[in-house]
Amino acid sequence: MHRFAVLADPHYHALFPGYPVAGVPFQGRAGACLRPRQDSAESTRIFNESALALPVALDACAAAGIRTVLIPGDLTDDGQAPSMQAALAVLQDYRVRHGMRFFLTPGNHDVYGMSGRPHAKAFLTATGGRVTVSSHPEAQASADASTVYDPRMGCQGYQGLIPLWGDHGLMRDPRDLHWESPFGPEDAAETRVFTMTAPDGLTTHRQIDTSYLVEPEPGLWLLSIDANVFAPRSGRPDNTDPQAFEDSTNAGWNALIQHKPFLLDWMADVARRAKAAGKTLICFSHYPVADVLQGTLAGERALFGATASAQRNPTPATTARIAATGIGTHFSGHLHFSGQAQGPADGPALTNIAVPSPVAFPPASLHVVADASGLQITPQMIDFSGFDAVFPLYGLAATEGPDWLAARSYPEFLYFHIRELVQHRFLPRDWPQDLRSFVQGRSTGDLQALALRDKPAFATDPDLPLGAPGFSLLDLLTDWYAARSAGALAGAFIPPDRRAVYASLIADFAARTWPEPECLQTRLGILMEMFGKNLGALLPAEQG
Repeated sequence: MHRFAVLADPHYHALFPGYPVAGVPFQGRAGACLRPRQDSAESTRIFNESALALPVALDACAAAGIRTVLIPGDLTDDGQAPSMQAALAVLQDYRVRHGMRFFLTPGNHDVYGMSGRPHAKAFLTATGGRVTVSSHPEAQASADASTVYDPRMGCQGYQGLIPLWGDHGLMRDPRDLHWESPFGPEDAAETRVFTMTAPDGLTTHRQIDTSYLVEPEPGLWLLSIDANVFAPRSGRPDNTDPQAFEDSTNAGWNALIQHKPFLLDWMADVARRAKAAGKTLICFSHYPVADVLQGTLAGERALFGATASAQRNPTPATTARIAATGIGTHFSGHLHFSGQAQGPADGPALTNIAVPSPVAFPPASLHVVADASGLQITPQMIDFSGFDAVFPLYGLAATEGPDWLAARSYPEFLYFHIRELVQHRFLPRDWPQDLRSFVQGRSTGDLQALALRDKPAFATDPDLPLGAPGFSLLDLLTDWYAARSAGALAGAFIPPDRRAVYASLIADFAARTWPEPECLQTRLGILMEMFGKNLGALLPAEQG
């Protein structure tokens, strides 16, 4: 039997990075660099609380007697040197005090190709204003008093990552029973270089891959796959230039099978050897290897087009290629989702276990027991007193609905954060203008009236239902996005009376069809169909 935890996307932000700004007092110390409230409202993760949440998750591991922790990417906020150093210091503390070992794989926020890249972030000042810390070269010569230069704000390239993370799986450790990379037994960076070619067939880049296989205890094989792909751009041969390649954020395994096919061959070889030797093989990477959108990808594309989630989902062909390697089970992060997705029904079994993040809803890690019967996976919700320590510095809400800072627990805070995302990110970025206009100010009663209307309706119609009894459609969208990311873990946050309303709406839209594919009813029917799939077991049996 093997016991381990999987903790994805901590996005650790150093609260006291030592940037050349005064910062604000926090927890009895001067000089805290705290991100403004609006930055979290527009981001798929919260920032300042990350430094508080990571130790809580690790304390839960220690209390459960878990000594092996997998972190499938995005250990840091954005790869800044102070955040990287602070995050690694936390891991070292738990290594010393509890004998824990951490095995990492890089995410798109930890490293940027061979070049690294600059960043600029805004922080609160003691007077309630903002000051920006930038590593962009032009900031060094800027006379703008609201911006200060610090090269440590930038994200590093791959050259520095292997020695920096060497203690966490990327290099050999004498305690391990076995270690290898796709390139052989050597762990030096120069032995782990491969070549990618741009679409023009002429431009090539040599980059580093940090994948590894390690056996930290007898019988347990941990296969870490570096699924970052920084594909070269045509006519841009200098891979020390951040503009010479594509960002890895939306690439994932779809790009990996094109640019790193040697990893698939190696994975297949590892899987064969693991089976022959009776090893328990656990594979993990930052990006999902199967559809984590619970069968709603087509609906999402029909309504919203190429959203970030849709772009980051692997295609069925990609999933089939990965399943053919025989790895069987894979843990992923990146999307901050919780749930499981299966590979193709007509091929080798493949299960992708999506691991949630401590800084997004639902805030959780996974505790895993692997034995002869398979994997027993227990989500561990992250909650702690003092989660609201930064709240007095955030200021008042300027948005409709309850203030997200009224949360009574850390999970509830992140559930309320979804409402902020609906208003500040999802609706403005993803939703078509007419649908966005329709949901503003309307209720579930209005939605039901529309569903019961046989005549196709459009957002420009003057007689659209408005003011019917019910709760806000912003509440409905908050619950949809919560169910989309959390699956069954959303159950404690969506009251039964709202679930009953959702079940009725889902049934009403499913019971009718409208001849106009672009009418509101047809398109909102797609939304409610997706909502039904996302809610799953939370709805009554006849609706689930």
